[in-house]
Amino acid sequence: MSQLHADVSIAQLSKVGEELCGDKIVVTHTKEGTIIVLSDGLGSGVKANILATLTTKIASSMLKRGIPLADVVSTIADTLPVCRQRKIAYSTLHILKVASSGLVTVVEFDCPTSFLIRDGKVQPFQLTEKVISGKLIKEGQLLLRENDLIVAVSDGIIHAGIGGLLKLGWGWKGIADQLQSIARQDCSASYISDNIIRCTEGYYLGQPGDDSTIVTVKMRKTRRLTILTGPPVDRRFDEKLVKRFLSQPGKKVVAGGTTAHIVSKVCNRPLKMDISSYSEYIPPMGHIEGVDLVTEGILTLNAVLECITNHRNERGCLERNGANLLAEMLLEADKIDIYAGKSTNPAHHNPSFPFKINVKPQVLAKLQAVLESKGKEVSIEWF
Repeated sequence: MSQLHADVSIAQLSKVGEELCGDKIVVTHTKEGTIIVLSDGLGSGVKANILATLTTKIASSMLKRGIPLADVVSTIADTLPVCRQRKIAYSTLHILKVASSGLVTVVEFDCPTSFLIRDGKVQPFQLTEKVISGKLIKEGQLLLRENDLIVAVSDGIIHAGIGGLLKLGWGWKGIADQLQSIARQDCSASYISDNIIRCTEGYYLGQPGDDSTIVTVKMRKTRRLTILTGPPVDRRFDEKLVKRFLSQPGKKVVAGGTTAHIVSKVCNRPLKMDISSYSEYIPPMGHIEGVDLVTEGILTLNAVLECITNHRNERGCLERNGANLLAEMLLEADKIDIYAGKSTNPAHHNPSFPFKINVKPQVLAKLQAVLESKGKEVSIEWF
């Protein structure tokens, strides 16, 4: 079975008058898949936020270490107290553990039931009840397919409009109907989350009576991107490396003038320069048939790092140049493989310095770190 990627989107509203949201959600990416933990702290504001944060941190850190779900739930149940007045837990727990195969494990404690959308329809899936440390837990597994959606919400969305536009609130059925009306095969997870949170705010007449959170997971094919930057130290390896690069699935980028000429020579395809893409700060792009993007090397990569790190390019995100286009491709990709040549440009380093403290290794290491912080799977292989 080909690997699927869990595209996750989160949208939240804080209760009117509160600076902090009493719902907390943590998304953790591992080699095995994605772990999503949602908790709704009792009440609202700072106290609720602290309780929900404690719950999500305990659950996500234990699950990341591979600790069984039963132990995770029992630890949380034993750690968090019960409200003396209302006799309910101080926070809820909703776990979605999604493997790259599409197998999702759902755990629910004192929270609204998850929504499964398949083929544009909300469909039921079986959850079994069990008691762990005196808490009634619902748990189930399901094999998700490509384009399936699974949605988790907090109580604030369920109760939207209660006592106002909707006497009994929006309700699970009302949300299910809305999901069915907007779920299309080509819609993104962010489209679903944004639509539901806008409706929630509308039913509250812009004055949310409770913290409201939605997390949407859409299963789709993994988006892959391979970057070739810099020639290898042993130039006899040029042809083998280029052929390996061109054989990779997904989109392909060549970053570096010398590298581009090597690719052009090996595949016997002309390298054409796009002078119209030249800017004051970023060298022009090129074009080679079969390669999605051809850019200059270290200056462009450094600008890409700046753009992604600052969430913007201070010299203009709308400017059509190699750095902005490569930044967009990196942010769209799920799995990124970087083939980096150790052959160095004397203009970019001091030959007496060790390789690791030269410019390119530092830029690529920082780029890897910032992309991994955004949930990307990134590998760098040196040649």
